[in-house]
Amino acid sequence: MMKTLLDIFVAFFKSSILSYGGGPASIPLMRVEVVDNYKWFTNEQFGDAIALGNTLPGPIAPKIAAYVGYSIGGAAGAAVGVVATVVPAVLAIILLSRVLTAYKDSPRMQSMLTIAKPIVVVLLLQASVELMTKQNYPNIAMYVVSAVVFLAVILLKVNPAIVMLVGLTIGLAFPDLIMMGK
Repeated sequence: MMKTLLDIFVAFFKSSILSYGGGPASIPLMRVEVVDNYKWFTNEQFGDAIALGNTLPGPIAPKIAAYVGYSIGGAAGAAVGVVATVVPAVLAIILLSRVLTAYKDSPRMQSMLTIAKPIVVVLLLQASVELMTKQNYPNIAMYVVSAVVFLAVILLKVNPAIVMLVGLTIGLAFPDLIMMGK
């Protein structure tokens, strides 16, 4: 059991310490640890963990760590996963707050941040594509819906909350249409 808890800690600590951009940016790294390295979950199960985490309030990374940790090591695994996810951020805030404050207007700091933002976007896009397996998206309609939502949010600047509410309403009103490919 101790080895399992240590593995949970290492997996989520690595994911958290190596990510930049908050919880969503750590999801691709978590997926690599949980699905590829330790093989605790399949891609579909990890996608379900993300979906569950998104339904609850609060930061996504600790919720995924708690869910995976609980699935692998019970309550102790959940606690270890959350601690491993939160500790790097707490340490970074404590250690780097003065440095970041002192150099926030520096052209080099602005350049670093400008470069980091598209990298985070690409990592999130990569994780999304990897999670869109045939099992999760069984028919072409799901790809069309994904594309329409992406364009609405990015190009038309529709508020994502409105898109989610419309999607939930359609899902409730037409459950047979939505489940057609399953």
